Amino acid sequence: MGFTSAAAPATTGVRLALFTMVFFFGGSLPAYKLAGESFGPATANLGRFVIAAIVMAIVARRHFASARGRWRRLFAVGVVGLGLMAVLIGIGVDEGSATIASIIAGLEPIGVAIAGLLLVGDRPNRDRVLALVLGFTGAVIASGVFTQTTGPSPVVPMIVLFGMVVTFSLYTAFVRRYGQGVHPLAVSAITQIGALAFVVPACLLDLANGGMLRGEGVTAKAWLGVGYLGVGSAVAYLLLVVVLADQPANRVAVALYLTPLIGVLLSWLVADEDLHLRHAIGAAVVLVAIWISERGLDSLRRSSRRSVASSVPIGGDGSLR
Repeated sequence: MGFTSAAAPATTGVRLALFTMVFFFGGSLPAYKLAGESFGPATANLGRFVIAAIVMAIVARRHFASARGRWRRLFAVGVVGLGLMAVLIGIGVDEGSATIASIIAGLEPIGVAIAGLLLVGDRPNRDRVLALVLGFTGAVIASGVFTQTTGPSPVVPMIVLFGMVVTFSLYTAFVRRYGQGVHPLAVSAITQIGALAFVVPACLLDLANGGMLRGEGVTAKAWLGVGYLGVGSAVAYLLLVVVLADQPANRVAVALYLTPLIGVLLSWLVADEDLHLRHAIGAAVVLVAIWISERGLDSLRRSSRRSVASSVPIGGDGSLR
């Protein structure tokens, strides 16, 4: 399909774009919690995509011509890959436990890599495969599945969250496939518009489940959460499209392991969530995975050897002290 298994060199710009992207993705978890004070899951996403679609349509208006012949496909990718995905994660987080959500979200990078392989032909190398496995291990450790009692695990939220993994994985693969030759601004704008087209009728789910609004009024925190989701969606998915234009899906996949860890940190800062030792351990494992993905396992070994060598005192005659 025109893609090679070898990744283009990861420049500082690419790495900065990936970090900024996962920062906004990670912030979506506490933002959903804040928005959930006053809005149903689909309604929160309605506000999100109204903001994102309008912003991106204005910014990309001069580049829509580059999408000639791709509009319908990219629109459909936005409907399923963004709109459906956003509603599914909203319902899953709203009805399921945080631990189960974290574990299933840890499958998302693996799903992205598999979709990239099967649908686009992005073949991961040995280091990238190792990084994916190691990153999932770190996500599971951070989730607390081995140290916390999660209580009952509702089947429906688990299925919903698995659906989130599938839809987002399809989004990354098809954006990489259909976005070739289209300006990234146009790709991002069209898919955001497609997402908006899905969440408008999806608000009927909120109406059937107690109403679009919760509580006695819309709180300032809820508005802040929706605003963050809207701006974050516009920025993060634009950066995702830009990176996918010349980077394999499996490189993006490994970076996604930072998303839940950033979410935990931001939840601690803005939503009074607790931090635990398992988060630090999981973060350390994920950072090693990202190092292996970007630098290679051999680089990690060389770095370890240098650290060991520098910590061992050497005598003037070359002998160990």
